[in-house]
Amino acid sequence: MGKNIDELGQQEMQMLVKEIIDKKCRHSSKSWIDLVKEYDLDCSTDTLRKIGVGIDLAQTAGMVFDTESQKHIDRGFTERQKLYDIQRDINRNMREFSRTELICESVREAIKLLPKIEINIPHKKQTKVRKDLLVCMGDFHYGANFSVMGLDGKIINEYDSQVFEKRIGQLLRHIIQICEKENPDQLTIMIVGDMLDGILRASQLQRLEFGVVESSMRFAETFTLWLVKLEESVNIPIRVYAVRGNHGEIRPLGSKAGQFPEENMERIVMHYLYARFEDQVSVLIEDNDAPMTKLIDVCGYKYLLLHGQNTDIESMAKDYVNLYQRPIDAFIIGHLHKTQSFTTGIIPDGNVFVERVPSFCGIDPYAQSKGYGALPGATAILVEEGYGRRCVYPIIF
Repeated sequence: MGKNIDELGQQEMQMLVKEIIDKKCRHSSKSWIDLVKEYDLDCSTDTLRKIGVGIDLAQTAGMVFDTESQKHIDRGFTERQKLYDIQRDINRNMREFSRTELICESVREAIKLLPKIEINIPHKKQTKVRKDLLVCMGDFHYGANFSVMGLDGKIINEYDSQVFEKRIGQLLRHIIQICEKENPDQLTIMIVGDMLDGILRASQLQRLEFGVVESSMRFAETFTLWLVKLEESVNIPIRVYAVRGNHGEIRPLGSKAGQFPEENMERIVMHYLYARFEDQVSVLIEDNDAPMTKLIDVCGYKYLLLHGQNTDIESMAKDYVNLYQRPIDAFIIGHLHKTQSFTTGIIPDGNVFVERVPSFCGIDPYAQSKGYGALPGATAILVEEGYGRRCVYPIIF
């Protein structure tokens, strides 16, 4: 059992009042529950809130608390408070890290039970990469199930898991045709995030075909099998990069965007892909995670992969170059479900390109409500050593 508030010593009582004042003045991030636990109180959080209201009223009435006595607060108590705060932060960080590690470990253990991937096509001997075909795609929003109607009441876009599988089959055929024409030494898959639809708003519950966890597992295995078919078809090394978007966030306990950036199911997707291809040399999953940004070397040129939810992407691109003090040849982004390509500066080797790739799902109800959208698709870019971007292939489904 804890202590009643009136059982606190004078110094503890003074410290508690100061903490309540700091909280009411928004100078403290502690919760009422934290204060109850910290002072081992046998009272509810509502009791502390009411005390805070009383203190507010007292200050509003012009009453001044004796701050001189604060100087004589037991320094040992202050040091104990510091240690408590440090330990609480360590425990919170350890809980978050342990939870993520436990989930990833569970995924890896589950994958061991799946049939082993075997690529049966003899692989070409790896040579120096002089031509690299980049296949840039994203905004799959796997798990979403919707139809978008035009002005005449006809469907202009519909999407679910079956449509996704149909489109990814079309993408495979496009890539094969481009590879036959250009004969690249390597294929680089770049995913700009929003692999899953997630639950950012309550309204999305109405259009989810699967739950978030099931969507991540289904998408990961579908993409795994697609990569196997791709490698067997083009017979050149494939490397895969991905960053996470905003829709993969699970936003626990009603939290807002960005409060828990690491709680993102797209990280689990990449752990899955990494574990599935761990023993394969011809398909290289470069990260067992999905970071916010990824700098990639392409035939000696620097490509920065990110989701691109920043509204002023041109200013953001310039800020990245200034912040990191190194040239970035191209930014590959998504998010807006439309194609966009422009230059945003000059570096010694040429122009700085920004390439916003189309979405895999196409226009959705949210994009329609905002008055924008475009046909679903992907973008292929041929990069050549000593030249840079040789050509761009828009892919429309």
